Amino acid sequence: MYVCVCNAINCKSVRRTVENGASSVASVFKACGKTPQCGRCVSMIRDMVGAARPSACNDHAHGHDMAPAIAAE
Repeated sequence: MYVCVCNAINCKSVRRTVENGASSVASVFKACGKTPQCGRCVSMIRDMVGAARPSACNDHAHGHDMAPAIAAE
């Protein structure tokens, strides 16, 4: 299925670029040697990149799940 009709970028191409290290919409376009045109594909590519990333919440070392600090007044 084509994800970006303007640049003829399909799902397989997006998956391949992500497997090779693309971690953003911009890096997917760069890896494909293309630039965004109309922008309708950006949200789908963003979703595909996000779905391919391991969940940040699987790593509790970053601490966002801890109670917020209370600022001293």
